[in-house]
Amino acid sequence: MSLQPSEMRKWRFLAAAPYLDVQDVRLRRLAASLWEVAQRDPERFANLAQCVARDNVRFVRDTARVGEEDIAGYTRTPGRLDAVEALVRGWDDCDAKARLFVALCLAQRVPAKMMPLENGAGMLQHVYAAVRFGGGNWLPVELTLRRARVGDDPYAVPKEADGQWLR
Repeated sequence: MSLQPSEMRKWRFLAAAPYLDVQDVRLRRLAASLWEVAQRDPERFANLAQCVARDNVRFVRDTARVGEEDIAGYTRTPGRLDAVEALVRGWDDCDAKARLFVALCLAQRVPAKMMPLENGAGMLQHVYAAVRFGGGNWLPVELTLRRARVGDDPYAVPKEADGQWLR
């Protein structure tokens, strides 16, 4: 990865953020509920967690929402709802959706991590997640496209009918 220094600082924060987010008691309760619904099966759980983050948090770019990049704990002081604020609010961008998914997985000891996509000019273009089952390969988890399923390559998932990201 060849991110510019400022983008690398941002990426380091985003990669570590779910490990802090998982401390939120509401997030842990939600993860525990999903775990039971999934019958304690990690793959079912990951599919449910993807649905929660993908389908219950509408994708809205930070610039459209607040006029600039907005990353809780990085560009602004975190508030009391930051661990699950995207879910509570019902909309946010790709990094918040990925943070939610990864934190849900970590809460149930399902290996998951944040994944970056850079734009070729050293800038962070997109964030998605990855999950692993039983020590196997990391599987990508795209959270901004309705058609995305666990394991789908983020570049290969068809965009919405209007050619845009999930709205």
